[in-house]
Amino acid sequence: MKVLSIETTSEVCSVALLEDDKICSEHRFQTSDAARRLISSIDILLKENNVKPSELELLVVSYGPGQWTGVRLGMGAAKGIAAGTEAKIFCVGAMDSIFFGIREFKMPAFCIINAYREEVYLSSFNGRFAYKRNYPIKRIKFEELDRLCGEKNVLLTGSGIFSIPDKIKKCKSVNVVERYSSPSAGINGLLAIEKIRRGVPSAPLKPFYGR
Repeated sequence: MKVLSIETTSEVCSVALLEDDKICSEHRFQTSDAARRLISSIDILLKENNVKPSELELLVVSYGPGQWTGVRLGMGAAKGIAAGTEAKIFCVGAMDSIFFGIREFKMPAFCIINAYREEVYLSSFNGRFAYKRNYPIKRIKFEELDRLCGEKNVLLTGSGIFSIPDKIKKCKSVNVVERYSSPSAGINGLLAIEKIRRGVPSAPLKPFYGR
């Protein structure tokens, strides 16, 4: 199965081509260039791998949470490609994708995304990935995040780690994981493929505008 995955919800955007459960190649670019580079990056990606749009069987896109422009661009691109091909769309959450990327740590984790005004969007992971559901998201203040991080040993990841006070990141019970702080198209694609393999349906194609 040839899969095109699109991730435009965070500060670093990416597109990836997968075949079955293998990432063939992935291109990254900044959100500020997304409107200009998204379609051209997809075109280059497909040509590099000698894949025609008509050969795509699945399109993976993230519903967020993320920036208004980025979320709309990603979903719009997926819908446009789907309209001209027989490819189906599978939607995943940005935070679910990050948890999928750190699942091998098998530790409790908080994923946070900047909500501004000293707030973050937070989703919690208990160390064992749940394929059959989308992880709930809530909006909390820095003070509550500080309290939650002090209650147990936890991994802290997500793009919000760069916006919170240092005292939270330096808490003895917190281990900050920068490597998986942003979702990637490749990981999104692998998550979608695994969910399909397990008979789990796509999340609704409904945007979550985080900011």
